[in-house]
Amino acid sequence: MKRKKTIAQVVIHVILVVLAVVCLTPFLSMISSSFMDIRGVLPDTPVIFPEVPLFTENYVKVWTANNFSRYFVNTLLISVCGLVINVLISVTMAYSFSRFKFPGREILFNVFLLTMMVPAQLALISQYTVLNGLHLIDNYAGVLLLWGGTCVAGNTFFYRGFFESVPKELEESMFLDGASRFQVLLHCIIPLCKPAIATSAIFAFNGYWGDLFNILTFIKTEEKRTLSVALQLFRGQHTTEYGLMFAASVIVVIPVIVIFVIFQKQFMQQGLMEGAVKG
Repeated sequence: MKRKKTIAQVVIHVILVVLAVVCLTPFLSMISSSFMDIRGVLPDTPVIFPEVPLFTENYVKVWTANNFSRYFVNTLLISVCGLVINVLISVTMAYSFSRFKFPGREILFNVFLLTMMVPAQLALISQYTVLNGLHLIDNYAGVLLLWGGTCVAGNTFFYRGFFESVPKELEESMFLDGASRFQVLLHCIIPLCKPAIATSAIFAFNGYWGDLFNILTFIKTEEKRTLSVALQLFRGQHTTEYGLMFAASVIVVIPVIVIFVIFQKQFMQQGLMEGAVKG
């Protein structure tokens, strides 16, 4: 029985390794190609390992051309700010819906969730009208206001389920020690729900980082635009310079990978509440 279990585990691990190699090959090929002087025609077979010495001129040219570095800073700034705003609003709203009892709570929550069913394209005119009335067109504040309300409904629904799974006895013990609601949320609820917050944070940052539709609609000044726009413009100007295109793509995807590496440890946290309350 033990031998069969060991063989099954080996087979599963082999399959997982093969799938990982298959999934990583295109990405590794993109990175390797970005360090090569490729123009006109792509190699017949994927290049996994770049030629030595590395051709770093692609990255230098991408970073210095067409205000690419400025677009990178713009994207990083508003993506981080949008992520913080979204998480703060979603966490506080989810905690309110999960712990506070007030008339019409469930009705309000269900109506709130109905906004998730409205396609973004249908809401574009009303969003533009509101932001224009607030004089926030071509302003990062308008984009952040829009992003702050885009995923709030979904994240609030997501967080609420996790918050309700936290035993109320933990909060009551903190209240007996003189803790406030904010302290309970900050030192009890949030630490116990880090996996949920980390998961939604990655998806939110990824959405903000690659947002093209809203940036083209609400940002008019060229210097204020982001990497999603810069990559499209760069692709049009350097269609057959594949080394440059791969280098630009690597630069765009690096922050998303960094965010995933930062938050991925939270995915494996399980059983944090086991034994927290004595039976």
